[in-house]
Amino acid sequence: MTMTKPMHETLQKIVENAPGSKGAILMGFDGITVDQYVRPEFVDAMDIESMAMEFSFRFLELRDAAKSLEMGAISDITLKAEYGTVVVRVLSTEYFVAIILGDGTLMGKSRWLLRSNANALNSDLVNG
Repeated sequence: MTMTKPMHETLQKIVENAPGSKGAILMGFDGITVDQYVRPEFVDAMDIESMAMEFSFRFLELRDAAKSLEMGAISDITLKAEYGTVVVRVLSTEYFVAIILGDGTLMGKSRWLLRSNANALNSDLVNG
């Protein structure tokens, strides 16, 4: 599902400016996809929507744990695994954006791309 063209273009820009990234997705914490962009060479190789949906429920648990520990609101989540990394930027209490990275990708640049494009994505959510 593509909500707005600017939102899709923003996700595409994030992915294309993060060398080694596979795709990005904007999703609600309820597991419903708002929009996504996957590099053409990975479209058949990965199901970014199912992956993000599965993680969205775990992110809710992390958010609740941070709240119960009086740590404040979570802004970023990074999950590094054997075959890749997921970097998440929380946009609001309802939405997050995530980028899926291959092995050896620069996490810092990806995190910066998510953070620097968060306002544009939030604006598209409000105005879309």
